[in-house]
Amino acid sequence: MPMSRFVSRKQVARLPRLPLKGSIDLTYGCNNDCRHCWLRLAPGSAERKRELTFEEIRGIVDEARTMGCREWFISGGEPMIRPDFAEIFAYVTEHAATYTLNTNGTLITPRIARLMKRKGTKLVALYGATAHVHDDVTRTPGSFEALKRGIVYLREEGVGFTVQVVPMKTNFHEHEAMVRLAESWSPSWRIGASWLYLSADGDPVKNREIREERLAPRDVLKIDSPGVPAFGFEGAGAACRAAAGQGLYVECLAGRRDFHIDPYGGLSFCGFVKDPELRLALRRTSLREAWDKWLPALAAKVKPAKTYFDNCGACDLRDDCRWCPVYAYLEHRDHSAKIGYLCEIAREEKAVKSEWARSHRRSYKVAGLTVSVEADLPITDSTFQPKFELFRVPSANENGISIRHHFSLPNLDGEDLGQEIYRRPPWAIYRKGGTWIYLGIYPDPEDRRIHRVIVFNDDHTRARIFNPSAVLFLQGGLDSLMLLSSDQIALARALPFLGGAFVHAAGVIFKGRGLLFAGASEAGKSTIVKMLRGRAQILCDDRMIIREEAGGFRVYGTWSHGEIPEVSPDAAPFGALFFLRQSKENRLERIRDPKAVLKDLLPRFVRPLVTADWWERVLSLAGDIVSGIPAYNMYFDKSGGIVDALEELPK
Repeated sequence: MPMSRFVSRKQVARLPRLPLKGSIDLTYGCNNDCRHCWLRLAPGSAERKRELTFEEIRGIVDEARTMGCREWFISGGEPMIRPDFAEIFAYVTEHAATYTLNTNGTLITPRIARLMKRKGTKLVALYGATAHVHDDVTRTPGSFEALKRGIVYLREEGVGFTVQVVPMKTNFHEHEAMVRLAESWSPSWRIGASWLYLSADGDPVKNREIREERLAPRDVLKIDSPGVPAFGFEGAGAACRAAAGQGLYVECLAGRRDFHIDPYGGLSFCGFVKDPELRLALRRTSLREAWDKWLPALAAKVKPAKTYFDNCGACDLRDDCRWCPVYAYLEHRDHSAKIGYLCEIAREEKAVKSEWARSHRRSYKVAGLTVSVEADLPITDSTFQPKFELFRVPSANENGISIRHHFSLPNLDGEDLGQEIYRRPPWAIYRKGGTWIYLGIYPDPEDRRIHRVIVFNDDHTRARIFNPSAVLFLQGGLDSLMLLSSDQIALARALPFLGGAFVHAAGVIFKGRGLLFAGASEAGKSTIVKMLRGRAQILCDDRMIIREEAGGFRVYGTWSHGEIPEVSPDAAPFGALFFLRQSKENRLERIRDPKAVLKDLLPRFVRPLVTADWWERVLSLAGDIVSGIPAYNMYFDKSGGIVDALEELPK
């Protein structure tokens, strides 16, 4: 792969603070009257007269675009209830690189369906698998039939969309049937919300209805597996925390590149912010002034109360909890208050995580690094080939690589994948913020299908792999922890940032020293290993790891073997490097010229996605190897006589 420079995370933090993504609620009016809704206003409510006009929305979109905004999230209420929805939608999407539209689907017409063909993500809510249950949730007779009609219009126009399955007590008995129905409508579906927050206006009647629909904590976790964030790694970090004297929203606002606008022109940093003190009227100021001056000041606006430090701020369940100050405000009109319901979920989640890890996680150690593998389905003793048991360890540590397997492909329709860095089958690779996105592509350029998606973090030490199905996984006997032809796509990329490298070489421990025999395919790596059977400990015959440690270089065996299945996780001090030369004689020739060693060594490094910083680290490592490790040309035939020459090597 070619070298390509990219922007590091530290550089991203220094970039100008730009409003890259906007979200707008066009209305809080809705033709449904859902039991769980926290925003809904009746269609004839007086508040609707205060909604932004099309001209005002157009002005905001234009100003946002000049400031850098290229993505919009459009929602409500039900946005399509506005008579000018089509005009608003057309304008917003014409002035954005991509968008997301959130709708209940009941007001989709053939005209709107044609508009929705524009590239973007469409989220359509489903509240039941049958008309009886769906309409019981929406409290609107005929809403299920209206939704199905909207789905038909979308499918007739070939519009890709994601079904949002929204679970609550009224429909939970139909949850599995809802999922099956969603799958029959679209290849993409997701859980719309696994727990319900209280109403925006604090109405006690609405809040009582919402509380009655909240699922039991155990049921929340049945549908929302622990540790499964949305596509990518954004937003999947540790829980936010506030220090004494610091605002509650400091972490939330740090480096933020998005904003939210309510139907009346109220601006804030998040759609869940309903405290009027944290919203600014865009009808009285410009978006630029609000973004540059007012929004950053909100970081210090709300100071944590003593109740925060006594409860959520000091709780040992904080990292398992879904608590956020905006939810606390909705629940208690107090940004610092704990939410008892979320405490119950957090306690349950911690217990479920422990149970889940025992059956869904395995850890392996290679070259001193732990590779932790997790999967949405249980991992059994037959999932991976027996060779991996040699490398297995009881638990993972922080200094390693983590891999998470999912068994369906995400819907990338309208997904902003960032900048394309590389394209050659089997991979197209994109760079977006702190992530690398690998799309599995087919050799035929006309074939637009994708057979796999992998999302890596910046240094490739965390991977989320979206497999097309669970068939291969369930068959078992897998030769790769990543369910690929090998694991080098992660190991070769991550190792240079961890002081090592993945190399095309066979390796053995011979008289206490690690010997590497480097060469391309068919160079004779497996042949040499066969000759050394019984006289040396075989580490691997095809891929080895070199790592620089406090005492010098060491060589490590890996599970990525070639012809010979014998592998070992053991290691030894790096004693000598041999470049294989098939010949009619058996002799060793010391290479004294460092440039000559480097010339033969560099092609032997396994090259994944190659970037400038990867090359810099590999070149530095190679330079240290060349200057410190003796290297030889190894001329050999198949007689085994070369082993005698190895016996005579100076120590």
